[in-house]
Amino acid sequence: MIARPCLPRSWPLRLAIIAALVATGCLAVPAGWAVVKTAQAGKGEADPIAAANAYLLASFAEYGDGFGIERCLCDSRRDDLLEETRRMREQLMATGRSIKVESSDWKEVDGDGTVSAKINLRFSEVDTSGRPIFIVGKGHEWRFKTKRERGIDGGWKVCRIDAPPLCGTHIRC
Repeated sequence: MIARPCLPRSWPLRLAIIAALVATGCLAVPAGWAVVKTAQAGKGEADPIAAANAYLLASFAEYGDGFGIERCLCDSRRDDLLEETRRMREQLMATGRSIKVESSDWKEVDGDGTVSAKINLRFSEVDTSGRPIFIVGKGHEWRFKTKRERGIDGGWKVCRIDAPPLCGTHIRC
Protein backbone atom coordinates (compact mmCIF):
# COMPACT_ATOMS: atom_id res chain seq x y z
CA MET A 1 0.00 0.00 0.00
CA ILE A 2 1.21 3.50 -0.82
CA ALA A 3 1.25 6.01 1.99
CA ARG A 4 -0.51 9.27 1.44
CA PRO A 5 1.80 12.32 1.53
CA CYS A 6 1.50 14.49 4.67
CA LEU A 7 1.78 17.64 2.67
CA PRO A 8 -1.91 18.64 2.57
CA ARG A 9 -2.33 18.37 6.33
CA SER A 10 0.93 20.10 7.26
CA TRP A 11 0.39 23.27 5.18
CA PRO A 12 -2.35 24.65 7.42
CA LEU A 13 -0.18 23.90 10.44
CA ARG A 14 2.85 25.52 8.80
CA LEU A 15 0.81 28.59 7.87
CA ALA A 16 -0.51 28.86 11.43
CA ILE A 17 3.04 28.66 12.84
CA ILE A 18 4.31 31.26 10.37
CA ALA A 19 1.38 33.56 11.17
CA ALA A 20 2.03 33.17 14.90
CA LEU A 21 5.73 33.98 14.45
CA VAL A 22 4.96 37.04 12.33
CA ALA A 23 2.36 38.27 14.84
CA THR A 24 4.77 37.74 17.73
CA GLY A 25 7.49 39.61 15.89
CA CYS A 26 5.15 42.46 15.03
CA LEU A 27 4.13 42.82 18.67
CA ALA A 28 7.52 42.14 20.27
CA VAL A 29 9.48 44.70 18.29
CA PRO A 30 7.26 47.70 19.22
CA ALA A 31 6.97 46.48 22.80
CA GLY A 32 10.74 46.13 23.06
CA TRP A 33 11.22 49.54 21.46
CA ALA A 34 8.81 51.08 24.00
CA VAL A 35 10.72 49.55 26.90
CA VAL A 36 14.05 50.86 25.57
CA LYS A 37 12.66 54.36 24.93
CA THR A 38 11.08 54.49 28.39
CA ALA A 39 14.39 53.56 29.99
CA GLN A 40 16.20 56.20 27.91
CA ALA A 41 13.63 58.87 28.85
CA GLY A 42 14.34 58.33 32.55
CA LYS A 43 18.09 58.28 32.12
CA GLY A 44 20.09 61.06 33.73
CA GLU A 45 22.52 63.36 31.99
CA ALA A 46 26.10 62.77 30.79
CA ASP A 47 27.75 65.11 33.33
CA PRO A 48 26.88 67.15 36.46
CA ILE A 49 26.53 70.50 34.66
CA ALA A 50 24.15 69.00 32.08
CA ALA A 51 22.06 67.49 34.91
CA ALA A 52 21.73 70.83 36.74
CA ASN A 53 20.96 72.72 33.53
CA ALA A 54 18.34 70.11 32.51
CA TYR A 55 16.73 70.53 35.95
CA LEU A 56 16.52 74.32 35.49
CA LEU A 57 15.07 74.05 32.00
CA ALA A 58 12.48 71.47 33.07
CA SER A 59 11.57 73.27 36.30
CA PHE A 60 11.05 76.74 34.91
CA ALA A 61 9.67 75.99 31.46
CA GLU A 62 6.88 78.43 30.71
CA TYR A 63 4.27 75.72 30.52
CA GLY A 64 6.01 73.31 32.84
CA ASP A 65 3.73 70.59 34.10
CA GLY A 66 6.38 68.44 35.70
CA PHE A 67 7.19 66.54 32.54
CA GLY A 68 10.92 66.05 32.34
CA ILE A 69 11.71 67.12 35.88
CA GLU A 70 11.57 63.64 37.37
CA ARG A 71 14.26 62.34 35.04
CA CYS A 72 16.61 64.99 36.45
CA LEU A 73 16.14 64.08 40.13
CA CYS A 74 17.92 61.56 42.34
CA ASP A 75 15.72 58.63 43.23
CA SER A 76 16.39 59.04 46.96
CA ARG A 77 15.15 62.68 47.09
CA ARG A 78 12.66 62.78 44.24
CA ASP A 79 9.56 63.64 46.31
CA ASP A 80 11.30 66.37 48.34
CA LEU A 81 12.76 68.01 45.24
CA LEU A 82 9.46 67.85 43.37
CA GLU A 83 7.77 69.60 46.30
CA GLU A 84 10.52 72.24 46.41
CA THR A 85 10.15 72.85 42.67
CA ARG A 86 6.36 73.12 43.00
CA ARG A 87 6.75 75.80 45.72
CA MET A 88 9.20 77.79 43.58
CA ARG A 89 6.83 77.65 40.61
CA GLU A 90 3.91 78.85 42.74
CA GLN A 91 5.94 81.82 43.97
CA LEU A 92 6.93 82.73 40.42
CA MET A 93 3.41 82.30 39.03
CA ALA A 94 2.05 84.58 41.78
CA THR A 95 3.97 87.48 40.20
CA GLY A 96 1.65 87.27 37.18
CA ARG A 97 4.57 87.82 34.83
CA SER A 98 6.17 85.69 32.18
CA ILE A 99 9.52 84.45 33.46
CA LYS A 100 12.64 83.23 31.73
CA VAL A 101 15.50 81.66 33.65
CA GLU A 102 18.97 82.53 32.42
CA SER A 103 22.12 80.79 33.60
CA SER A 104 25.78 81.56 33.09
CA ASP A 105 29.23 80.87 34.53
CA TRP A 106 28.68 77.14 34.97
CA LYS A 107 31.53 75.45 36.79
CA GLU A 108 32.29 72.36 38.78
CA VAL A 109 33.00 73.31 42.37
CA ASP A 110 34.68 70.05 43.27
CA GLY A 111 35.11 66.56 41.90
CA ASP A 112 32.17 65.05 43.79
CA GLY A 113 29.43 66.40 41.49
CA THR A 114 28.77 69.83 42.99
CA VAL A 115 28.33 72.50 40.33
CA SER A 116 27.43 76.16 40.50
CA ALA A 117 26.02 78.76 38.15
CA LYS A 118 24.89 82.34 38.21
CA ILE A 119 21.10 82.24 37.85
CA ASN A 120 19.11 85.24 36.76
CA LEU A 121 15.38 85.62 36.26
CA ARG A 122 14.11 87.81 33.46
CA PHE A 123 10.51 88.94 33.76
CA SER A 124 8.33 90.30 31.01
CA GLU A 125 4.93 91.91 31.07
CA VAL A 126 2.84 94.02 28.74
CA ASP A 127 2.23 97.68 29.61
CA THR A 128 -1.05 99.52 29.03
CA SER A 129 -0.06 100.47 25.48
CA GLY A 130 0.58 96.83 24.56
CA ARG A 131 4.37 97.04 24.49
CA PRO A 132 6.40 94.39 26.29
CA ILE A 133 8.47 95.47 29.27
CA PHE A 134 11.47 93.37 30.27
CA ILE A 135 12.78 93.44 33.82
CA VAL A 136 16.13 91.81 34.39
CA GLY A 137 17.18 91.10 37.94
CA LYS A 138 20.58 90.54 39.43
CA GLY A 139 22.14 87.10 39.06
CA HIS A 140 22.74 85.00 42.17
CA GLU A 141 24.81 81.87 42.65
CA TRP A 142 22.97 78.58 42.88
CA ARG A 143 24.70 75.31 43.73
CA PHE A 144 23.53 71.90 42.64
CA LYS A 145 24.68 68.70 44.29
CA THR A 146 24.53 65.94 41.69
CA LYS A 147 25.17 62.24 41.83
CA ARG A 148 25.85 59.59 39.24
CA GLU A 149 23.19 56.93 39.66
CA ARG A 150 23.53 53.36 38.47
CA GLY A 151 20.99 51.06 36.93
CA ILE A 152 18.77 51.23 33.90
CA ASP A 153 17.91 54.90 34.49
CA GLY A 154 21.39 55.91 35.65
CA GLY A 155 23.37 59.00 34.72
CA TRP A 156 23.95 62.29 36.56
CA LYS A 157 20.96 63.60 38.50
CA VAL A 158 20.31 66.51 40.89
CA CYS A 159 20.10 65.55 44.58
CA ARG A 160 20.14 68.96 46.31
CA ILE A 161 19.76 72.61 45.33
CA ASP A 162 21.33 75.36 47.41
CA ALA A 163 19.76 78.57 46.18
CA PRO A 164 18.85 81.87 47.76
CA PRO A 165 15.14 82.22 48.52
CA LEU A 166 13.16 83.51 45.57
CA CYS A 167 11.20 85.95 47.77
CA GLY A 168 13.39 88.92 48.54
CA THR A 169 16.22 87.84 46.25
CA HIS A 170 14.74 87.33 42.80
CA ILE A 171 11.15 88.50 43.33
CA ARG A 172 9.11 90.64 45.69
CA CYS A 173 6.62 88.68 47.76
